[in-house]
Amino acid sequence: MKKDATDSNQFETWFSDAEDATIDARAESERARDYVDGIQLTAEEVSELKSRGQPPVVINRIRRKIEWLKGLEVKQRTDPKAFPRTPEHQDDAESVTDAIRFVCDNQDWDGIRSDVYDDFLVEGFGGVEVIHQQTRKGEIEVVINQYPWDRLFYDPFSRKDDFSDARFKGVVIWMDGADFRRDYPDHADLVSAMATDFASDTYDDRPNNKWYDGKRDRLRVVLMWHRKDGVWHWVKFIRGAEIDSGESPYVDDDGDSVCPLIMQSAYVGRDNSRYGIVRDMFDPQDEINKRRSKALHTSTSRQTYGIKGAVDSVTDMKRQLSLPDGHIEMNIEAFEDAARVGMKPFDILPQGDQLSAQFSLLQEAKNEIDMLGANAALSGETGESTSGRAVLARQQGGMIEIASLNDRLHRFTRTVYRHIWHRIKQFWTEERWVRVTDDESNARFVGINQQITLGQKLQEMAQEEGGEQQVAMIAQQMMLQPGDPRLSQVVEVRNNVQQLDVDVILEEVPDQVTLQGEVFEALLKYGPTIPAAVLIEADPTLPSKKKEKLLELMAAPPAPSPEQQLDLAAKEAGVMETQAKTQKLQAEAQSVYPLAGLA
Repeated sequence: MKKDATDSNQFETWFSDAEDATIDARAESERARDYVDGIQLTAEEVSELKSRGQPPVVINRIRRKIEWLKGLEVKQRTDPKAFPRTPEHQDDAESVTDAIRFVCDNQDWDGIRSDVYDDFLVEGFGGVEVIHQQTRKGEIEVVINQYPWDRLFYDPFSRKDDFSDARFKGVVIWMDGADFRRDYPDHADLVSAMATDFASDTYDDRPNNKWYDGKRDRLRVVLMWHRKDGVWHWVKFIRGAEIDSGESPYVDDDGDSVCPLIMQSAYVGRDNSRYGIVRDMFDPQDEINKRRSKALHTSTSRQTYGIKGAVDSVTDMKRQLSLPDGHIEMNIEAFEDAARVGMKPFDILPQGDQLSAQFSLLQEAKNEIDMLGANAALSGETGESTSGRAVLARQQGGMIEIASLNDRLHRFTRTVYRHIWHRIKQFWTEERWVRVTDDESNARFVGINQQITLGQKLQEMAQEEGGEQQVAMIAQQMMLQPGDPRLSQVVEVRNNVQQLDVDVILEEVPDQVTLQGEVFEALLKYGPTIPAAVLIEADPTLPSKKKEKLLELMAAPPAPSPEQQLDLAAKEAGVMETQAKTQKLQAEAQSVYPLAGLA
């Protein structure tokens, strides 16, 4: 049913207010991304520098800082793990852990988190959407969609860094006109009517910031999640019309409505604006560029003085000074005039003090930006004479500076894990098997909602100690015979996600591969005291099949030496000779006493 355009006025107003309130913050976020990409001088600045004869220099130290922090995130990747609050929930927690890790591997969560962290550091915020989706085979999969920062919008009155107090938040999607007309034929006539209207500077992808892009026949579709009476709802609309809406289909462990769009910001300003760590690097980076340019210009320039008429052309004199083999000719009359007043007719003013000051201030600017984020302590750059224990202590101290950033990233990660579990618990209703590959040498399959028949149950009981008699008694009591249809009846559902107890705490643990590498490096410090078999087993770089082959070779007895081989051959020859003599004596005795064996 086609809805009236007035139905979307409230949501369009919220969206417009969000755009207007965050326009300055988004402009700063765009500037932060430009600085990371090395676009740090405007066209006006480049033109002004060239008019002065200064080189437009950009020494991009911000990218190095951001790449280091991103590398730290990769190095510190974690795996989800569910911990039980009580001993009886141990099996439940293991099943939850396996299911969540399967979804993370299936959706490449590590790569998605790194992309969000990039937006988190530079532009100031990012987000993902954890939803369910039906495959062509009819299975329900948990899907993690990552949205770039410039596709996200939020309630401008939200103050919390995780947007938990936001009344609404959402995403902006550019959709091809042909796809829109096919999916929403009732609104096809509105596409051509959206010529121009308000738009942000960053949602475009990038057309000319309109609701409709005539060059590509695309239009902007807004998906907004909003809270009403404690319940989350969603609405999809374009300019002037609401396309579709409904109540959030997602709930938590308590059955309360939740929003699947999870957003996180690095820092929140006094005006509720979101910004990243690059904001603190703007001024030091500008100073580095400008002082480097000024120092280069000063080192290749010459200031002169002289009495009038000392040279025929000041312009030619300046040009000659700029040449490495330049030559300046002066008029003889200038020497006579200069001698009467006791001065030189022409000289070059020293600029060493100016050049020294520029380089000194340039170093100060470099030191300032180097102390932000990835400082020398974190990088371990503390001098060759520093002990390893001291380097580790300095690195731990340096982590304090970025502890708040890491904490917010970890909180965001744990929230995503909880939403993954909520989707699994809500939509995985059929029996399925997931392959857990956290340990390459011990990959296993875990059954979710596994249906156990009576026959399978009796077979498992028979494999237990003393179970055969118990199975026989049950079969006799139930008068079971082979082929009995009751053996195919389901008597138990294991790892039923709908019935798993909610007393499970989701936490992060070190990534299995990263942890194995750290263990291997720790073992290497003990040198020859560690058996080779232990090092082979702990080495994360060796494939599992190669490990098994090496361990088999090590377990096999060593080959005998040449001396041992000769001695062994001699012993075998002696044994064979003794056996031959014994057989000969037995044959002779049998011929003399043919009936002795029957006595």
